[in-house]
Amino acid sequence: MLLSKCIECHGEQDPEGGLNLTTIEGLLLGGDSGPAIVPGKPDESLLIEALRYESYEMPPSGQLDGSQVEGVAAWVAAGAAWPSGLKLEKVSQIEEGDRDWWCYQAVADPAVPDVDDQGWCRNEIDHFVFQRLSDDDIRPASQAEPRKLARRVHFALTGLPPSDETAAMLQGENEQWYETLVDRLLADSSYGENQARFWLDLARYADSDGYNADHARPEAKHFRDYVIRSFNEDKPYDRFVLEQLAGDEVDPGNRDALIGTMYLRHWIYEYNQRDVEGQWAQILNDVTETTADVFLAQGLKCARCHDHKFDPLLQRDYFALRSFFTPLLPREDQPVADLPTRADHYEQQRIWEHATADIRQRLHEIETPVLLEKAGGQGFDKFTDEIQTLVSSRRDEISPYEYQIVALTIRQLEIKPEKLPEWLDEEKEVERQKLLKELSEFDSLKPEPLPTMKFVVSDVGPEAPPTFIAGVSDTTPIEPAFPLVLGDDRPDIQPPAEALQSTGRRTALANWITSKDNPLTARVMVNRVWQQHFGRGLVENTSDFGRLGTPPSHPELLDWLARRFMDDGWSIKKLHRRILTSATYRQSAERPMNEQLAKLDPQNVLLWRQNPRRLSGEEIHDCVIAASGELGPQKRAVYQTVKRNALDPLLAVFDFPDRVESQCKRHRTTTSPQSLLMMNNPWVHDRARELLADIGSMSLHSLVEEAYERLYFRQPSPEELDMALGFIESYEADVEIPEPPNPLTSMPSGVPAIQLSPEKAVSIEVSPLPELLDPEHNGDFTIEATVMLHSLYRDASVRTIITGWSGSQSQPGWSLGVTSTKSGYQPRNLILQLIGSRDDQDSKPEYEVIPSNLRLELNKPYRVAVSIDLDNVAEAGITFYLQDLSKPDVEPEVAHVAHQARWNVQSNRPMEIGGRGKHHRWDGLIQNVRLHRRALSRADVFADPQDSADLLLDIPFTDIENLGQDQSGHHHHATVTHRDTPPLASPAMQARTALIHALLCSNEVIYVD
Repeated sequence: MLLSKCIECHGEQDPEGGLNLTTIEGLLLGGDSGPAIVPGKPDESLLIEALRYESYEMPPSGQLDGSQVEGVAAWVAAGAAWPSGLKLEKVSQIEEGDRDWWCYQAVADPAVPDVDDQGWCRNEIDHFVFQRLSDDDIRPASQAEPRKLARRVHFALTGLPPSDETAAMLQGENEQWYETLVDRLLADSSYGENQARFWLDLARYADSDGYNADHARPEAKHFRDYVIRSFNEDKPYDRFVLEQLAGDEVDPGNRDALIGTMYLRHWIYEYNQRDVEGQWAQILNDVTETTADVFLAQGLKCARCHDHKFDPLLQRDYFALRSFFTPLLPREDQPVADLPTRADHYEQQRIWEHATADIRQRLHEIETPVLLEKAGGQGFDKFTDEIQTLVSSRRDEISPYEYQIVALTIRQLEIKPEKLPEWLDEEKEVERQKLLKELSEFDSLKPEPLPTMKFVVSDVGPEAPPTFIAGVSDTTPIEPAFPLVLGDDRPDIQPPAEALQSTGRRTALANWITSKDNPLTARVMVNRVWQQHFGRGLVENTSDFGRLGTPPSHPELLDWLARRFMDDGWSIKKLHRRILTSATYRQSAERPMNEQLAKLDPQNVLLWRQNPRRLSGEEIHDCVIAASGELGPQKRAVYQTVKRNALDPLLAVFDFPDRVESQCKRHRTTTSPQSLLMMNNPWVHDRARELLADIGSMSLHSLVEEAYERLYFRQPSPEELDMALGFIESYEADVEIPEPPNPLTSMPSGVPAIQLSPEKAVSIEVSPLPELLDPEHNGDFTIEATVMLHSLYRDASVRTIITGWSGSQSQPGWSLGVTSTKSGYQPRNLILQLIGSRDDQDSKPEYEVIPSNLRLELNKPYRVAVSIDLDNVAEAGITFYLQDLSKPDVEPEVAHVAHQARWNVQSNRPMEIGGRGKHHRWDGLIQNVRLHRRALSRADVFADPQDSADLLLDIPFTDIENLGQDQSGHHHHATVTHRDTPPLASPAMQARTALIHALLCSNEVIYVD
């Protein structure tokens, strides 16, 4: 009775209530409430009280029958005889009935049902769904309207709103428009960006460690990009799994395969954790539990401390699975080379090591004690003596497990070998230098270093550290094995080539997971994709198929899809297409729930309609920037840095997870903080202004129609149009605009100009000029400006006239300005900073300064210009002009200067006039700025009137009512912003901005039907 009913909770390891019932000593000692038995006195024994349900009620699952209880009472009354030294131990075992649970059964290949659907079914999925509905006399919903269906499938596959191309497709007469659209979206690169976020949730991907310090992980982004690439390439799912679990063993020369192993690095990490062994155990637990959740949907975490209480998962299963990962070693120096190259390198390295063993041994004796004593970071002396001894040892002196602990400890230390000459005494340093010279004599034996990769994993070596179950008396190591409920087949572990120094355990695990005979893997992934499209999986808990969840709502459909998924070469794109082209998916979400449906299926488990869906935070972000015209490469939310302790506010309020643990399904809340953030977040207000900047010149009717099209993918109704016009009218009438400070003053000639100063900063920005970014454009351009400079910086900063550059010397751009006091090019020098490609169009941008050696006097008006002919790298390539306007009819000074950049000098960022960011600001007047799309000659620059055929930008700062308005006809207007004040805008523009902002904050933006 004790074995079968009690020691599950009151065993030797962590007994509940402190009561250990495995020995007579435990019974007599008792737990928190006192002794469990008093020999000879059953009525005074707490155990008997509990079994009789007189006080405690044990076992909690239900009272034992009377004969069992009285049998135990009789044993106590007779003196509670107990064989000497006997300890009760539960024998973990799987009974045949445990394998009857649906997920442990082999994946079937059920026949597609014959149904009387009257033409509703579009593919096999619909037959299974229709049959299930028919069993309860329910008819499916009608198909969604084309525009709603198009918007739904756009977000489902790409996470983006429909495009103009989709709108045009709907206006055509192609009856197969929907299937064509699905295929187009699956082929679009935005598909991978959207699909990746589901996997990143599962893999608990983040760009920081977590815990309080939450240090950055700059290499983690490569895993994100790998996942995006993998989905876009439609990498077979079995290969995708194999790379993440064992890419280093199966394809060591493939960078993508190695990046895949970053899956095994996304555990949280505490930089200053002194309990290194405890943290390593937690890391292995995390990897084990995440793998069981993600690939197998088995809640193995509950079996870490004892056999699972509900599912046939044993504690031994937990540690047998963990044993596959026990050899794991985090690497920041993983070689990237194919097997033959690795083998050659390994053999040559062994030769060198053998030849230099004595020298390196003595160097270790001299260097290591000093390096560790002087180590920065957390400090070597903070660790236990045992850890210090291990870290001080050479690798061949310690076990594989001990080396893992050393490697984790070293991450907390800052070792500075370059400081050894000043730390060592003279005698030791002389000896060290002699040894280093001797070592260098063997350089010819040492192989050339291989390229390496950071933030990945390998095994610690070909010998795996032993795995033990903590807290049990049996100290026999646990060997790798699969959960016993899935059979008793032993893993086929084939050690890889010696050069890889690995065990092959993770490859064996990956091969078993991706075997078509595994009943879990295909079902799990199919179910995850189904959940994406219907909001609920065919199995509701997508990461736990155990008994605490619910069986599949459509078990035959799940198996049929799993079988097709494997037969289709594990193609995820084909799985998406099959689901999305079904009539089931195309159903309307607007079918009302009648009395029959409310009674039979209020949760829509049977799929009698589509489920409306609130967009994720990433989709909301991307929808808004797509509408405002700001969507571009690397602009989507998926590329934002994920800092576990400081999530993006917009994403966080819309239930973005902290990525500490694997997340199979996000919450879908609708809360007041979401509305408040959308209404008050400056980012959303800025997007409204950007959207208006794109469409603000339209008529009011056209503006409203265009906004509805971009945000909702539909036209406004007459009532909505009237409401929008009424809103504009009332807002415009009520708005009060404070009189902005007038930034205009006059040049000596009396012509108005804008006054700029670093102390009273005015920001002047112009959106990127698409004409300059056109790949067909040869890159030539000319800049003109009329300026007057009042002062110089005291340092080497530049007084900027106009710039199209971020300030980073590794990013393309250009900047025209005047040097200051401590410049290496001497003060008051008109210069062009140019950052572009030199060798060819694909080479990285490089920075150069092109000085004109034409100098501006302070407080004098000048006309300045620079003509840039990128192809011509001779002296005629860059021509500067400087004309002193304080002297009538003076000839301009001219300077011709060579340059090196020939391509890619334009950046996709706003141009700034009068400054670059918060620094390098102009101090003085700027009357106008012009930009032409070709390199003008001297005659062109000073022609009167000037030829405007290639004029892209012409902004005079002469009229306060039209400040920043582009006169070129291209509408490249500048936004003029005073410090701490919004851009200058008329009441009409403010009213339009408010309308756009209100439309952005509506429910229709964040929900799809």
